[in-house]
Amino acid sequence: MTDVNEQSFSAGINTDSAVAQAARPQRSQPPEPIWRFRPTLQPISVVRTLRTRIIPKIVLALRSTPKAPEPAKQESPNAIVQFAALVLGDRDAAAFAFVQEVMAQGTSVESVFIDLLAPTARHFGELWESDATDFASVTLGVGRLQLIMHQLGEAFLEQGIPSDHGESALLTTIPGEQHSFGLSMVAEFFRCAGWNLCTGPFSSHQELISLVHNHWFDVVGFSVSSDRRLEELTQDIHDIRRNSRNKNVGIMLGGPMMARDPGLVASMGADMMSLDATTAPQQARDLIENKKK
Repeated sequence: MTDVNEQSFSAGINTDSAVAQAARPQRSQPPEPIWRFRPTLQPISVVRTLRTRIIPKIVLALRSTPKAPEPAKQESPNAIVQFAALVLGDRDAAAFAFVQEVMAQGTSVESVFIDLLAPTARHFGELWESDATDFASVTLGVGRLQLIMHQLGEAFLEQGIPSDHGESALLTTIPGEQHSFGLSMVAEFFRCAGWNLCTGPFSSHQELISLVHNHWFDVVGFSVSSDRRLEELTQDIHDIRRNSRNKNVGIMLGGPMMARDPGLVASMGADMMSLDATTAPQQARDLIENKKK
């Protein structure tokens, strides 16, 4: 097919031939797809954008997957590799069928989250960093893991213990950062524990502060992936305390950066940190009770 950029618009075309063609009825041609008319991107600039802007965000999201300390039962490394291959495969339903088979053998939804989905997310990060997979595959894999997690959400809620507390939590990243897979998983554990939940991310600092000013939250939790925006997070925490509708709001921090430098919790003005998705909801409840004393 001739590309639109290769079509001839030469002024030297034969006039008689053009008139003769104009006299004959012409079938209307469908318009060229709109993407054909966009300016051609230089391959070098596309690769640079992927490597410097998009890929780092995905890798950070994979790294922020919460890891429970020494879970009672873990899937074997071979099972993780097998499941990861299904997630990256051509059949959309194959990975979920694997999960259903694992659960049919008595594995709980909680264990699937912690011992299968989370290690698989970390495995994707390792594949990318070792150049064993590409951007499209990582994106596909993370998207399918998110879908599986949401598909299991209802079953996970059924396994949860009903709560009459009615606490509310806001879980998010630093405004402007991407939503992480790890934060999504933590949110599922909060829902299972009976929390009223709101999740980010937010496009701006003002959007976040407006939300906590207009709505009551017992706890605000941040997932911190790197040290790039710690000053912004410190300002977020300061402004949340100053403007929050709940003047006694609790601030929790989690994510890879907290594991590397726990001292950041105090220096940024937060109340506590949590590195375990399974215990984070109860830690948040304990924080609320302690702030009432």
